[in-house]
Order: sequence, then C-alpha cells, then structure tokens
Amino acid sequence: MSTFLFDQIVYGPVKSRRLGISLGINLSPLKGKRCTFNCIYCECGLNEERRTKTPAPSREEVKQALTKKLTEMQTEEVHPDVITFSGNGEPTMHPDFPGIIDDTLEIRNQLCPEAKVAVLSNSTMLHKED
Repeated sequence: MSTFLFDQIVYGPVKSRRLGISLGINLSPLKGKRCTFNCIYCECGLNEERRTKTPAPSREEVKQALTKKLTEMQTEEVHPDVITFSGNGEPTMHPDFPGIIDDTLEIRNQLCPEAKVAVLSNSTMLHKED
C-alpha cells in the first residue's frame, strides 16, 4: 500500500462529500507521523516506518499559516465550510492542542465566521486534563 504525508501545516482546501470545502490543519511533524494507534490501513503508513525526530509545528507557526491561508482564500472568494484538524497522525497529541484550538476559533471568527471546526481524532487523548 502506498503511503502519504502532508508536507504543509495548513493544506487544501479539499472538496469533501462529507464536510464540503475543508481546509486542513496538520499538527504532526511534516516529515513523519505521530499517532497513538498503528492502523494497518492508515494512509500515513505504520508508525515505525514514519517516526521522525522532526518537531511538530509550533503554536505560532500554526497560527501564522492558518491566518495566511484564510486571508488568501478570502481574496480568492473561496469560503471554507469547515476547518479540519487531521494530517499526519493524531492531532490531539500536540502539546499545545488546547491553545491551538483557541487560536483557530479566534482566527475563524475574524476571517470566516460561518466555518465549522472539526477534529478527526481517535479520541485516545481525551482523558488528559491539558
């Protein structure tokens, strides 16, 4: 099976039957995979094949990339239906995940208030307080 890794923090927009026009946010390292599961069917490959020492993007890098992309989309008159946290693994593993969600909601409210925010997650990190 061929595998695929996202090489950008913010990618898309992607047209989705389920979500409409979706703008993706990848909180995993751009050159590897970070996930709590090791699913044989994962498009990113198996964990041992895709482990990396490359750090995940910082909260500030995510904020800047999202602002830039949504501003570009606004200029092009393309309006996302949803901003989706997905990418190269489990987004909730990012150490600044709660803050990144806060930043995303703030940026969304300024630039595309109609867009929803979705998190594609296996939910294994929900037990964590922070």
